[in-house]
Amino acid sequence: MMRFGSLRSALTVLFALAVCAGCGSSDSSKVSASNYVKSVCSAISPLEKDVVTRSSALNNTTAANATEAKKTLQGFLTAVEQDSTQALSKIQSAGTPDISNGKVVAGTIVKAFTELRDAMKLALNKSHSLPTGSPAAFKTAAQALGASVRGSLNNIDSSGLSNPDLEKAAASQTACKSLSNG
Repeated sequence: MMRFGSLRSALTVLFALAVCAGCGSSDSSKVSASNYVKSVCSAISPLEKDVVTRSSALNNTTAANATEAKKTLQGFLTAVEQDSTQALSKIQSAGTPDISNGKVVAGTIVKAFTELRDAMKLALNKSHSLPTGSPAAFKTAAQALGASVRGSLNNIDSSGLSNPDLEKAAASQTACKSLSNG
């Protein structure tokens, strides 16, 4: 029997990035900071909830063999990649917050979520080459994939994601309060 704990750390980083972002878009249409954060948090919240649920299910799954484990892992990665693509699309359509440097802030958030989506796509593509000849070989390769995903997520530049105007607006939005760490 095989357990799927190797991606938990990578997903924790994913959550931290999503929560840290709090809000984002690069569309040229100006919207209030409040409407902007509501749209973005509403885009992030389903991604976060789905990843938490799927991660828990994945970590509690056992597989009879490496082939079954690979299929389960690929199903997980496919779902997370699709969720991140949907979140990115919603973030891109949130508009530009009517704050100082709103276009730059929105662009930074879109860039971070684009990198997140791309990291998930890359992980899914790499998962196709995981060996299934033995449980030990699969486990070693899956752990290496998990480390690669963590590295990709850690390299996402989140330095421009914090903005006092958006943080203030997010504090009063229910959609933002539901995210981990508020």
